[in-house]
Formats: sequence, structure tokens, C-alpha cells
Amino acid sequence: MGKIGKFFGCPGDRPALHHKAPLIEHDQDIVHQLKHNVTRVHNVNSSRDTLVSDPEDGDDTLSIDADRNSLSDASTKLDVADVLLQDDGFINTNISFTGLQKSFMDRTLDKLVIWAGSQFMFYLMWVILIIWVVIGAVYNAPFNWQVVMQDGQSIQCYFWDTLLTRQQLTSTHEQVLVIAQLRSRIQTFKRFLLGSLTSAEKKQTTTTVVEEIANDSQECIVDTQSDKESQECMEKNMVDTQSNSCDDESDKESQVMVKTDENIKTEHFHPVPIDQEAISASLPIENWYDRVSTTFSWMVGSIPCMILFWICIFVWIGCGAIPQGGKKFSDNWQMEINTAVAVCLLISSFFLQNIRARHDLFTSKFLLQIDAMDAKIDLILRTANNDFSSENPVITVEPPKRTKAEHLIDWYADVVGTGIGLVVAICVFAVWAGIGSPLNWSDDWWLIIGTYTGLVGFLDGFVIRQVYFRIINHEEDNFELLAQDDAQLFQTLSIECPEEYLSVPTHKRTLSYRISQFVNLCCSTQWSVLVSVIIIIGLICAASGMLWRTTGQLIANTPTMIIEEFFMIVLIQAHNWADEKRRIEIVGLFARRHILLNYVQQKYVNTPGH
Repeated sequence: MGKIGKFFGCPGDRPALHHKAPLIEHDQDIVHQLKHNVTRVHNVNSSRDTLVSDPEDGDDTLSIDADRNSLSDASTKLDVADVLLQDDGFINTNISFTGLQKSFMDRTLDKLVIWAGSQFMFYLMWVILIIWVVIGAVYNAPFNWQVVMQDGQSIQCYFWDTLLTRQQLTSTHEQVLVIAQLRSRIQTFKRFLLGSLTSAEKKQTTTTVVEEIANDSQECIVDTQSDKESQECMEKNMVDTQSNSCDDESDKESQVMVKTDENIKTEHFHPVPIDQEAISASLPIENWYDRVSTTFSWMVGSIPCMILFWICIFVWIGCGAIPQGGKKFSDNWQMEINTAVAVCLLISSFFLQNIRARHDLFTSKFLLQIDAMDAKIDLILRTANNDFSSENPVITVEPPKRTKAEHLIDWYADVVGTGIGLVVAICVFAVWAGIGSPLNWSDDWWLIIGTYTGLVGFLDGFVIRQVYFRIINHEEDNFELLAQDDAQLFQTLSIECPEEYLSVPTHKRTLSYRISQFVNLCCSTQWSVLVSVIIIIGLICAASGMLWRTTGQLIANTPTMIIEEFFMIVLIQAHNWADEKRRIEIVGLFARRHILLNYVQQKYVNTPGH
């Protein structure tokens, strides 16, 4: 049962995540050369000796900060998740969003998600669509031609819902772990930087920290577990290396001149020079394909596009009153809108998968450069303190609070996004193929699979939107915690940082934005999922009353496909908002690391000619 449970992935579980940044493997030749140039500043037995009290002033006020930034030793015994930023931009984790170790099925589904979001698949979709249009033009768009598109699109969306669900759950899970890694390192940087302060500077730090705690008592509680070990392992000495950018320049780093003890003790803090042009020049940029797709995504997810969509639907409803073959609101009339919406769903589902994958990779380019700056800061501080073995503290990421309904929604989302969904899909398609002969492979048989996948896809649309709303907020909360950690360190060290790099980005409250936000919120509540279930039950009852003939199945198909496509548009818009906000936050994080690196170089590094 244990193996089966691991395969199915504990659906609905959202356990706390524990992560500590791994020790960075520095170039041993550079480290060896730096060690020969180190001048010890003072000896400390522990970080508490350095941060909490000083024998010269007898002041132990900083014990408040030591308690605030605390980490239980027991946390190191927890199941710590690993996260790896690869050079190609992909992120690997050993634990899935359900809290279990990733299995072969998890890794397979992750590869399928990458494959589904590739440019090759996006181009393949257009090739298939063009071939289908040409065949329809040649054979004068027969009924079966439309059924093939609906069935093909329904099956494709059925699988794509699994991949989209997994993509968004995995993406947030990976981003949260990357944030935890950055927070773990910033605590280590804080430990080294505060441990090097002189007595006078410690008094100034004490005053700053006490005032900050008094003004923001709630923040004292937020991260009590994530910081305790950050006060535990201080060691000695200072040194430096030269670097004026994020690029590895080993030849410059080897030309190091160490500051003397007198230099450090007489040094005063000065504002760190901020080179806005250097920061902007270092930022990753999109290629032409990314820019075109991003522009198109904003067009698709806009209010005018939503309005145009519903105008087309109402025009189609009006056309139903025009008799076709002597009958109003005929089956052919329903098939026409079903086919049109099927084409739209095919395009939008492929497009959403593709644009999410590209935006995630684009964000990873920032994270890779931030990681490179972290490595340089780590090299300077650890070499200065002759400490390459002290581990980084463990950061615990608590899951967001959920209602019972939201827990149930997450359970269903995990069923869709894990191995369970794949097993269910195989069973359903096997049954459908098995009843083909008894039903003489009729039109009704062809429509059965489209009806089933359409109803399931209708529910999936509501679930995906509701889950996305919550996990993006969870991701946002973790980015804010990281910004708070940076702001606290900058304030303590008197580092000036432009407000634009610390503030949380907000949208302009335009009329279009307020309307879009209202629509998104309405589509994101747990009640919207309940409404979708009620609608599905009603449609099943109606189709059953018609003995699941063609008309009954089309009645079950038509409204669900229309609403599902509308939800795709809403989901694209929500992704655009989240991606825009994330890019601003990542740029701010990138700039803060750039400033911190310059500060460390300015404070601890003497370069030739200075």
C-alpha cells in the first residue's frame, strides 16, 4: 500500500516544506589564494557572542534579535527538500508539491509538461489545425469532420488539463523552494555581516533592530522558526575579491588585497553606489518570439477580447432562430458553435501551456544570475571568516490555511495532476473503445467521449482557476517575506536601496483593471466550483432524459465548452497579471543582490589601484 500511496501522490496534502541552501562549491584555487591573504579581525566562539553581547559595552540588547531570528536545531532533522537551478533554466526538486519524494511517474509527468509547453508542440498544433481546415474545405465540412475536431480537441484538452494543473502546481512549488533557498542564504549573509561589526557599530545596529521590532511587532512572529540557527556559527576574518559584475572573472578575483584590522575598525558605512545602467544591462531580455507571444497573450486576455467572445456567442444564439433544414436551433446549429469553440480551446490550451513554460524559463534566467551573485557574496564572506563548513539555516515554508472545500478542491486537482488522473484516463478511453462495436461506431458513440471529456474539462476549468488564484497568492506571500528579509538587513547595515526595489508592485486601478479583477475573483471562489458541479449534474440529467442521443449530448456539450473557453481567456489574463508582477519583483530582487554584492566588495575588498 505504501508504494501505491506514493504512486498516487497523497492527493490534497499540502505539508510544510523545509529547505536549506546547499553550500556553494567555490573554485579551490581562488579560495586557497584568498586564505593566504586573510587578516583575522577578532575571534568569536559563536554568533551569539558576537550578536548578543559584547564584553566592551556589556550591552545584550541584541538578544531580542537573536530570539527573533531563531531556528530550532530540531529542524535540521526534518525531511529537507532539495532544489537545483539548472543552466538551461529548468528547476529540479526531489520532493513534489504533495510532500512525497518524486517517483518515476512524477518525473515522467514533469517531462510531459515540458514537452507540452515546447515550441515544437505549439507549431505542431498549427500544422494539425491547417490540415483539418484543408480537409474540411475539400469535403465541404461534413458532420463527421466536425465531430472529429470536437472529439480530438476534447481528448487533447482532457490531457492538457492534467498537464496545466501539474504545471501550475509544480511551478509554484519550485518558486517557493527557490525563495526558501535565497532566504536561507540571506540569513547566513546576515550572520557573517553582523558578526563583523565593531562595538560602536553594534550599538547602532542594536538601536536600529529594537526600533524596527517595536514598530513592527507582527513581523517578529512571522519567521521565528526560520532564523534561529542564523545566530549560531560565526567565525573570524575578513578578505576580499574583485568583481564588478555578475560574470565570473577569475583573473581579477586572483588580484586580491586584504584590508587590515585598522582599516576595518576605522571604516564608516557609506551609501552604496547604485549603477542603474549596470543593473539594467545585466537583466535578461526576451527574444522576438517571446515578445510576440507575450503581446498576443495580452491581447487574448484583455477585456475587449472577452467582450468580443460574448458578442460572438450572442450572435450565434440569434442565428439559431433562423431555420436550418426547416428546423430552428437544430443539431447542425449546435455543432457549428461546438466546432468553433473546439478550435478556440485547442489554440488557447496549447498557447497557455506554451506561454507559461516560456515565462517560467525567462524568470529562471534572473534566478540563475541572482544565484551567481549569491555565490560571489558567499565566497567573500566565508573566506573572510575562514568558514566554509557552517551550513545555511533551514527555512520552513508553512502551507496556507484552507477551508474544507478548498482541501477537497486540492484533492481533485491532485487527482488530475498526478498519476491518478493518468490511470483514470486510460480506463475511460479503454471503456469507450470497448463499447464502440455494440454501438456500431455511430455518431452517438463518437460524441460520447467528447461529452465526457467536455463535462470533465468544464469542471477542470473552474478547479484550475480557483487553485491558481490561491497558489499565486501563496507564492506572492513568500516573495514578500524575502523582500522583508532583504529590507531588514539593508536597514541594519545602513545600506540605501531605492524604494522601487523593495516595494510590492501594484496595478493601476483603471476601469478595465477593476472589471477584470471582479471577473477573475468571481471565477476564482470556491463557490464557483460548486456551481460548476450543479450545472454538470443538471446537464447529465437533461442528456439522460434524451437517452444520450445526439441532441442530448450536444446540449451537454455546448454550454460547457463555451464556459470552458471563457475560463481559458480569464486564466490567460490572470497569468499575464501574475507574470508582470513576478517580473517586477524578480528585477527588484536582482537589483538588491547587485547592491549587496557592491556593498560587500566596497566594505571588504581592496583592489589594485585603490
